[in-house]
Amino acid sequence: MNSKGNTVQAFWIALGSLFSFGFAIVSSMILSRYLPKEDYGTYKQVLYVYSTLLTVFTLGLPKAFSFFLPRVEIDQSKDLIKKITNIFFILGGFFSVFLFLFAPQIALLLKNPDLTLALRIFSPVPFLMLPTMGLEGILATFRKTKFLALYDVITRLIMLFCVVVPVVLFDGGYIEAIVGFVIASFVSFLLALYFKYHPVKKYGNEKCNISYKEIFKFSIPLLYASLWGIIISSADQFFISRYFGSKVFAEFSNGAMELPFVGMIVGASSSVLSPIFSRMSHEKLDPQKEIFPIWKSVFEKSALLIYPLVIYSWFFADVLMVVLYGQKYEESSVYFKIKVIINFFNIIIYAPLLINIGKVKYYANVHIAVALSLVILEYVSIKTFNSPYMIIVISLLCQIGKTYALLWMVAKYFNLKTYQLFPVKIITQITIPSIFILSILYFLFVKYLEWNSLTVLFASFALYTSLYFLISLWLKLDYLSIIKPLLKKN
Repeated sequence: MNSKGNTVQAFWIALGSLFSFGFAIVSSMILSRYLPKEDYGTYKQVLYVYSTLLTVFTLGLPKAFSFFLPRVEIDQSKDLIKKITNIFFILGGFFSVFLFLFAPQIALLLKNPDLTLALRIFSPVPFLMLPTMGLEGILATFRKTKFLALYDVITRLIMLFCVVVPVVLFDGGYIEAIVGFVIASFVSFLLALYFKYHPVKKYGNEKCNISYKEIFKFSIPLLYASLWGIIISSADQFFISRYFGSKVFAEFSNGAMELPFVGMIVGASSSVLSPIFSRMSHEKLDPQKEIFPIWKSVFEKSALLIYPLVIYSWFFADVLMVVLYGQKYEESSVYFKIKVIINFFNIIIYAPLLINIGKVKYYANVHIAVALSLVILEYVSIKTFNSPYMIIVISLLCQIGKTYALLWMVAKYFNLKTYQLFPVKIITQITIPSIFILSILYFLFVKYLEWNSLTVLFASFALYTSLYFLISLWLKLDYLSIIKPLLKKN
């Protein structure tokens, strides 16, 4: 498989993700300033409930597209896409009804009575958005990811307009923002259905030989892993929401985020690699000779792109939070500094490999062990330390443990030691100079110069990137291998 082509495909997915990130960050910046903390916290809680339950109701099916499509005849692809999409329509309907009926119970669980009305207004969203699931896997399989970028750009701009305009121009509250979210979801629904079938519109419509039983046989084990995974990702949100209130939840939700561009890069790489790993595993190629070089190359390129930005964000976390959300959210930087550390570990792409080589059961078992440990430890911390910061520390440690356990299986598959998976030389060449440069810049711009936060952010980042660029040339870090494929026609 052409690595240059993979880079280009990943670039288009990352570009689309950039607009998704742009919507999330810009809408948060605006709503944080225009809504009271309690109202903003309620809006974020609605999105938290949706994202938490989304994994349950999708049954692990989004990954089925990139798993099965490379394994069927091209003329059967349209029928396969239709089969899985029909399931999403049914699941979306159940999800919407569930949200509407059980909104009071969810509001009681999170101790926020305002959630009842908010969730009921939001309830059409699952029916509209679940059928859009899997678009990424379809377009990545057919090497048409530029359409995914187009879809993300259009839908996120519409989403931003619909959510923000009622609040800014018409003095609306979180209810008006949610109504805008529902309207934008309808537009996303229509566009997604068009783009899902676009790659196969010129091919036949033969009946697919993949049965519903086979689809669920693949997806249900992923559901188990996803259910425990959602506990891992949402436990800290639940405990803080329930025990510390919507005001602290607002501070937490703005700060306790992994850097969005990390998800952009890792998500793009995963989407491109998943159908490749599925095809290679199906063809029973030699793992160490054929698959490991691709996996290692993606790891190294991800480290080159992500590590310098993660280190910068950690040093200037307080400045970043003030610029994004305003002075009243400076406290969010404490959550951010703790949470961002996980980005040093989660750039490693293990999920698409383990899923496509048949290690779903192990993948699920690791998530079960980590989820149980996380919930127990966070509950104990509430009863002992009663600190929202301690919850994030525990979450970080459990995430690191999960990453190591999954990498152990990856190393076993490649017949290597776990430490051999890490490009130690590249990581060292990135981290040591970055830490040295940023220690000086933070002291200069934050402790010594009394500039406003926005000026500090721009000046420090510009100087850092300039110095880092010069050092990368001296150390011969291979950034050209990432840039060159993007400058050539695919």
